[in-house]
Amino acid sequence: MIEQENELKSLLTEQPFEGIENTDLLLAQTRARAKGFALATEGIAVVSDFKNNECHIYAGRFGQTTMNLPQYTIDHNTAFENSIFSQTDENELIERHVLELRFFNFIKELPVKEKACFSASCILSFYKKESNERVKMLHTTRYFGYSSDGSVLFGLCTYIPYPVSYDRQDGIIFNVLTGEVVEREKYEASDRKILSQRQLEVLSLIAKGVSSKQIADNLNISVHTVNRHRQDILAALKVANTASAVEIALRMNII
Repeated sequence: MIEQENELKSLLTEQPFEGIENTDLLLAQTRARAKGFALATEGIAVVSDFKNNECHIYAGRFGQTTMNLPQYTIDHNTAFENSIFSQTDENELIERHVLELRFFNFIKELPVKEKACFSASCILSFYKKESNERVKMLHTTRYFGYSSDGSVLFGLCTYIPYPVSYDRQDGIIFNVLTGEVVEREKYEASDRKILSQRQLEVLSLIAKGVSSKQIADNLNISVHTVNRHRQDILAALKVANTASAVEIALRMNII
């Protein structure tokens, strides 16, 4: 899972960031949102600076007492809250990976003026460091600061306790201005654009345990071409190996 997360992180930190003006002001505004959220809800808010690959973490009283976080910290080594992710259920992190991959690709196709109108939310389980007791949190992601070509400069992730009695809630994408939830069919249409038809054929055969030589014979292509498709599939799904690619593709219902 760590490798999958690293691949997804590179999708955000390796964007072209040209053409974004007033970046210092945008960062200050996003940090103010995060600090205000943590103070108002006693939860946690994280500003991910994708361009500079660093993050700002704000914690209210719940974040400080339950998650053992300082009131404010900055990590100059990563744009992502690894100290929080390390306390998360691994299977739910995979679901979050799928949701953010879907969210990024959904946002990518929107006009620039509409991109900041949407957010993605899911439920994550965290383990208290001292007691190993599970606590459910509502995790929400929004993006701020877009260039003319659609690159995003900042992410804002928030966490608040979510006292539910059931074990799972599917992630959703919704319009923060209207409250309307995006129908699954809409972003699943974006899912199907991530891989080409040939890549889907190759990945489907990989999922069935078919070797590269057999795939080449079945599709009447060379083994070299099969291997190239394998690498392109890993890059498109932001994973490190074909086993992870199959798992992500199955969860996204594209194979």
